[in-house]
Amino acid sequence: MNMPEIRDIWLHAHNMIRSARRIINENLRPLNLSSAEGNILLHLLTQDHDIGQEQLVEQLDISKPAVSRALDSLEGKGYVTRQRDPDDKRAHRVRLTDKAREIGPAVEQVYNHVYMLAMEGISQEEFEYFVNLFGRMSENFAREQAKM
Repeated sequence: MNMPEIRDIWLHAHNMIRSARRIINENLRPLNLSSAEGNILLHLLTQDHDIGQEQLVEQLDISKPAVSRALDSLEGKGYVTRQRDPDDKRAHRVRLTDKAREIGPAVEQVYNHVYMLAMEGISQEEFEYFVNLFGRMSENFAREQAKM
């Protein structure tokens, strides 16, 4: 068997991300949310406190303008509030509203559905190996990026 080339891995990774995003968008549509908004809500739902807007940019690896647009939309829909950070007047803290916590289980269900689709036909052992392997690859990229 020939060793896969980078284009094979790249195409599979790209297709997985694109397909997952489409499925997420389709399943979030009834909640009037985009995948960008859903990603932010899901991340905030996993936190037990409010979070800085800059932290969202870093932790989700999304551009500042994209995070700002998504937060503007989420704020307009009543899912988040933004307040000035008391320690840094230039920064904002993002907090979920009760309305967001009410739809939280539905948002989590959308992402769990995608996870279950990804797991179809894959054993727990294979999945753990895959996660470990991708983690190591991610560390390789992070190490190289830190040099830049």
